[in-house]
Order: sequence, then structure tokens, then C-alpha cells
Amino acid sequence: MSFSQTLQSIVNRVEGGAGAVILGIDGIIIERFVKAMPADLDLELIATELSTLLIRSVHTATDTGLGDLREMLFATELMTFVLRPITSEYFLLFGLNPGGNVGRARFELRKAQLALEAEFAI
Repeated sequence: MSFSQTLQSIVNRVEGGAGAVILGIDGIIIERFVKAMPADLDLELIATELSTLLIRSVHTATDTGLGDLREMLFATELMTFVLRPITSEYFLLFGLNPGGNVGRARFELRKAQLALEAEFAI
């Protein structure tokens, strides 16, 4: 299954799923699938800004002895985002519209992470 198909499959299985992205730790989008995201939101800008927050969170988790970051949730008025690492350099970003099923999104991201780990292993 291609990256695009994997993302589309995740989004379609989650109630309220707006889109999903595979991105590098540098904020550059590798692949994306957008289903129902508000047109006035810039997905590239969101991914870049969240990757900055992600880098800080990864460092905080390691520097404080908490271990590796496993998941990050970022909820706002318009969208909720769940980030999950594939490797230390690549992440899955999932966007939910208000009222979306966060639990199902977390479950689907975990499944996708396991499936994609082998393809991203160096």
C-alpha cells in the first residue's frame, strides 16, 4: 500500500477525520491526504509549526528522563491534531474536525505507525 493510500485509509476510518500527513522532523511534508479540512487553513504552515513544538517536546521528554515521546495531542477551537512518531525523524500528523473521534484516531495512528516503521527504517 502506498503512503497516500495508507493516509487515505486512516482518515476514512475515523469519524471527523480531516486529513493525515507524513512529515519529517524538519516540518517538510512527505505525503498528505486531505478529506475535509477548512479551506482557509494552511496545512504546510500547521505542519511546520507543529514540528517546532514536536522538536521541543521530544527534547523535553528526553532531557527530563521521561523517555521517548510516543504521542502528542494538540487541541484547538477549529481542529485537533494527533502526532505519533514513525521513527525519530518521521512523524504521522492526523487532523480531526470538531467532534471527531480522538480515540479512534489514536488507534488508527498506532496501527499505521507499526505498518510504516519497516518502510522508514534505515
